[in-house]
Amino acid sequence: MSIRPEKRVWDKTWGQDSKKVQISHTDKMIFNYLIKEINPKDSDIIEMGCGRGVLSYMISKSNPNTITLMDFSKEALARAKNLFQDIQNVHYMDGDLLNIKTDKKYDIVFSSGVVEHFSSKLRKKAIENHFEVSRDKVAIIVPAKPHYNTIRHKKIRTIQSFGWQEAFSKSELNEYCKQHKDFHVIISKRFFSMYGITLFELLSIDSENTIIDIYNKVIKIINKIFFKLQIYRIINFLLKPIEDKFGGLLLVIAEKRIIPPND
Repeated sequence: MSIRPEKRVWDKTWGQDSKKVQISHTDKMIFNYLIKEINPKDSDIIEMGCGRGVLSYMISKSNPNTITLMDFSKEALARAKNLFQDIQNVHYMDGDLLNIKTDKKYDIVFSSGVVEHFSSKLRKKAIENHFEVSRDKVAIIVPAKPHYNTIRHKKIRTIQSFGWQEAFSKSELNEYCKQHKDFHVIISKRFFSMYGITLFELLSIDSENTIIDIYNKVIKIINKIFFKLQIYRIINFLLKPIEDKFGGLLLVIAEKRIIPPND
């Protein structure tokens, strides 16, 4: 049986998030890697499964022609609309990645943290639909493996908040993209070695036991201290030379092949 994201899970997750969107350090990290590889200026852009739309919001500072934000969660789109309320040329699409209702083609089609929520044939279809609406570039960011992601995605707490996930190896995502012969992969790299790795993630225990609950609260307090001291950022910086082998995220960009004109 194929697995796909559940709307009720994401409406609940985004519904618990503040309507005033905060851009996190992780958001900025992902954006910095993406923006190095694409040129949004004067482009028509669509973000599939946009969530709060933070990546597109940061991209909007680079003067794209238009930005379209697509998500099947009304709670996600409500937060994206709050974030973009003072920005022009932004369009919203209440849409399903497996059934995109548009004939328009976009210069840049991208998603972050989306296609890992699909399995088997639906996984292939979700990636395929990125290419279907692109006239130039497709950029896909997903959790990478081997990495701690494989363990984290199986934790009860993670499943309750984000549903089923399965990380990608670099070769797996490359192969999916290479099936589209009119495109070729121009970027394939892992980054952000400490993605999803915190003391709380490593040491907390999924249980409703009172003693374990107290233990988890203590770990959470220590974890906040680590964040305040920027311990995780320091470790990530030290791991930067080897992040293409051990990074927790994978970025793959495919570009439309240029067919030389006939003489």
